[in-house]
Amino acid sequence: MDTMGKNVILEAIAREMQTGVLVLNGDGKALYANPFFLNSFPVEGGVELRAVGEIVKNPVLLKTVGDFMKNLGGSSEDIEINEGGRFFSVHLVPIKDRGDFKMLLFLQDITEEKKVETIKKDFVANVSHELRTPLASIKGYSETLLDGGMDDKEILKEFLRVIDRHATRMARLIDDLLTLSRLESHQMTIVSAPVDIGDLVLTTAKGFEKQARDKGITISSELPDKLFRVLGDRDRLEQVVVNLLDNAIKYTPSGGKVSVSAFISDGWVKVDIRDTGIGIPSDDIPRIFERFYRVDKARSRDLGGTGLGLAIVKHIIQVHNGRLQVESTPGKGSTFSFSIKSCP
Repeated sequence: MDTMGKNVILEAIAREMQTGVLVLNGDGKALYANPFFLNSFPVEGGVELRAVGEIVKNPVLLKTVGDFMKNLGGSSEDIEINEGGRFFSVHLVPIKDRGDFKMLLFLQDITEEKKVETIKKDFVANVSHELRTPLASIKGYSETLLDGGMDDKEILKEFLRVIDRHATRMARLIDDLLTLSRLESHQMTIVSAPVDIGDLVLTTAKGFEKQARDKGITISSELPDKLFRVLGDRDRLEQVVVNLLDNAIKYTPSGGKVSVSAFISDGWVKVDIRDTGIGIPSDDIPRIFERFYRVDKARSRDLGGTGLGLAIVKHIIQVHNGRLQVESTPGKGSTFSFSIKSCP
């Protein structure tokens, strides 16, 4: 194969690569950039014979390139840069060809990997924080009892109640963590069968009547005369309604109302859980389905929330290829809705 043929092949390879390629001459000016690089670092009028400082602004990369140019090479080097809110892994390769110095820069976009890494770190930190508080309480109260607190029956009973409450909170958190882990790793078995949504809504809402009554909240169900079915996992869909109703009651003050309704439209069954509670600020709505995200952290913990309920809801609806929607006005209430395709 002649040189021209090899060049055509190399050009095709560079053009299709999902890694940015930039070639610099000995003066630090661009000789070539492939399409992936140009999309990542757009320069009006192209990059040819532009100084590298006109193309990439990152000071770490510019210093590394400058050192290579000053010394006319060295061994290959790998660095990470943050440019325009995105992260890149950069591999620098100096080349001496017949006395001419050139440098190849390969840039791989690792923004998503960095996001995942951050999420993992935050997750570990959040779990540690969520477990530390009840564990500290359990340890403190149990030590007090062992130091002689058991002699007073009233103190004993009260401390045991506190220990039981914190142990229950930890058990709930661990259960939610396991559920979420299985959903995210697709290890949870989803048993699809026709589910009567009307029956599911009525049964679930009935189970919350005492909790609502104890708090002075009215709970109601609104269903059409003709009930309808969806194809899904009844247990998991019931978990969605339970989580949303539980939240609605928790965040609705005494004297408020919670209603759950269902209807069919364009082949989709839509379930609305509406409350007259404290509402959610608009800036927080995009993040409420994140793990451990709470609008009011102290209030959520006082009410017994694990911070994982809405994340579980999101993943269950996703595995059912459904839709999830939130509308809320601070001080007036919220409506959480999910839609699933209906079945005959």
